[in-house]
Amino acid sequence: MSQQDEEGGVAPVDLGDIEQYETAEEAQRAAEEAQRADAASGSGDASDPGADAAAGPTAEEYAALKAERNRLYEAWLRTSADFDNYRKRTEREREEFRRHAIESLFLQMLPVLDNFERALGSLPADIPRGFLEGVTLIYKQLQDVLAKQGLTPLATEGQMFDPHLHEAVETEAADLPHHQILGEVQKGYRLGKRVLRPALVRVCVHPEEEVDIQVDDEAESGGDAS
Repeated sequence: MSQQDEEGGVAPVDLGDIEQYETAEEAQRAAEEAQRADAASGSGDASDPGADAAAGPTAEEYAALKAERNRLYEAWLRTSADFDNYRKRTEREREEFRRHAIESLFLQMLPVLDNFERALGSLPADIPRGFLEGVTLIYKQLQDVLAKQGLTPLATEGQMFDPHLHEAVETEAADLPHHQILGEVQKGYRLGKRVLRPALVRVCVHPEEEVDIQVDDEAESGGDAS
């Protein structure tokens, strides 16, 4: 070291030292990068459980998972179908129960309605007009309530006899078409599309036509027998 350096207090600068320092810093950075690279490569090692999970299931595991998925899907389909059938059956049973309940109630009310009509038909002629109008209005209100529930009377006046709708309780010869209804003995009613009670009617018959029909039947049967 020179005298000027000692007097000025400035340390000598060695170029070799500077080169050695820069090389050490670069070595440190290289060591750190190598350490990070080793850590990254070590995370993908086969001995690491996380690496196995990231790699995905094996073929056997995939086949087992697929089979389980198919089993659960088929079970869901069966359960869904069973529930849909149960829902439809419950709705059908509920509707049938409701229909039977209404039919039972109306069948018990029909005799009351018949007596109401008979009472209206047998009122004395000198009854006060206000009383007659009031009772008639009550009867009409009752008919309206029943009609809202689907109860409607069967038509008989001027109709031809229909065994599905009418029940003949009396026959009479008259100058009318054969099997035409002459009059109504008791009203019949329909609940929705079902006949709740057939109408009791008087029917016009022509005996000669009944005989002709019987003769035709006998002749046909005789012809078949021969």
